[in-house]
Amino acid sequence: MSGLFGTLNSVSNSLGVQQSALQTTGHNIANANTTGYSRQRVSLVAENPYRLAGIGQLGTGVRISSIDRIVDPYVNKQLQSENSSLEMYKQKADVIGQLESIFNEPSDTGLNNSINEFYSSWTYLSSNPETLTSKTMVAQTGKTFTDTIHHMSNQMDSMREGTVKDVEKNVLDFNTKLEQLNAINKQIFKVSVKGQAPNDLLDQQDKLVGELADIAGIETSYDQYNRVSISIDGNDLLNESSLNTLGTTGDGTGNLVVNGSDGKQTAVEITSGNIKGSQEALTVIDERIEELDNLAFTFATAVNTIHSDNGKGEPFFSIGSDAKGAAKAINVDAAILDDATTINAGKDIENVVSGDGTRAQAIASLKDTLLNFTDGGKTNTSNYDSETMKIKNHQGGTSISGAYNDMVTKTGITKQQADNMEASQDSLVSLLNARKESISGVSINEEVADTMKYQSAFQANSRMITVISDMLDTLINRTGV
Repeated sequence: MSGLFGTLNSVSNSLGVQQSALQTTGHNIANANTTGYSRQRVSLVAENPYRLAGIGQLGTGVRISSIDRIVDPYVNKQLQSENSSLEMYKQKADVIGQLESIFNEPSDTGLNNSINEFYSSWTYLSSNPETLTSKTMVAQTGKTFTDTIHHMSNQMDSMREGTVKDVEKNVLDFNTKLEQLNAINKQIFKVSVKGQAPNDLLDQQDKLVGELADIAGIETSYDQYNRVSISIDGNDLLNESSLNTLGTTGDGTGNLVVNGSDGKQTAVEITSGNIKGSQEALTVIDERIEELDNLAFTFATAVNTIHSDNGKGEPFFSIGSDAKGAAKAINVDAAILDDATTINAGKDIENVVSGDGTRAQAIASLKDTLLNFTDGGKTNTSNYDSETMKIKNHQGGTSISGAYNDMVTKTGITKQQADNMEASQDSLVSLLNARKESISGVSINEEVADTMKYQSAFQANSRMITVISDMLDTLINRTGV
């Protein structure tokens, strides 16, 4: 359409376009501080022209071709992946830090101090074999040692149980977010199938996908309607036609399974996320629990071997038949706690020789004896020499204190590695967040400039309507047409 009415139509359409552009700008400003929001941009194109015979084409105004969400899919995907790794290192560092505090070394109340005091009491007994005070000291330092190792074992078990429960809680959160994402997918489909861009829904989708990745490393893919599919270890959890759930094996290991809609469970492995951090921490906790059990059993077996002259007399410690659970099972023998005079200090345990403290000294010398911690004390027992009342050094072995210090050192190194990885990953995530913000974040200055631009265009178009109105008034009312 040409003429004044054609111009009026073009200007009227332009008013609507500028108003929509202002509305989008206002939407950006309103969500400048909204987490996960991606700024939107109005794309304007010229309307199809009108062909005027003998003259050519006349412009017919402007229209909105699209309202685009400004994102970089590659940066978003990379950020989700790296943030998932960051959550893994954070969780691992946090749990290992709690484990490190259980050892509480070096300190005057840790297990290492209890071991040293126990050996010192035997040294004192070797010099004072006939006094009840020295034997009572041995019994009490032995009880202090067992109480300390009991407490440590219980703390480790409680921490392990808490970490497994944390995994189970994360699994519940994961499934809740998965259901929310499924609902978002359906809404996105309804909008996309009409050829429209569900920008705000896509922001919510990205936010939920990121939260899922923080919990457990996931794989994602998108269909032509922008619906996201979620899988773990190649097993589908969410797609356009089905929704499965994540679960645990229920055996206290923190391992994961995918619960299919058909009732089948499939074991899966993840490579990142908060749950992966818990799983790696559980591995470390299990190693320390096993090592503490081995230490308790080896220590008790070695002391008992010398104290009882390899089974001829009464043991000093009561202990189970194997290392599993030994840190809880070890106790000073009840008979010794009732009567400290039953402690064997001399070489002859049947006919006590006055002033003989050689057996007590032999037990004290265990402090520097290299023992075998791998075969339940069998090698240490076979290495016992009844004449010298000592256990021969095991090639490649270590002392009790050395074995304990090795546990503490390994835990410290693991914590330090997790801290270093967390710091490094945090720097990378910060860079990616800055990159994402530079692309998708709302700049108030830029939006204010756009507001002024669209406002000026709106005012100019309003002025055009006034001009056209005056021209139509002149044409209709003053020319007599």
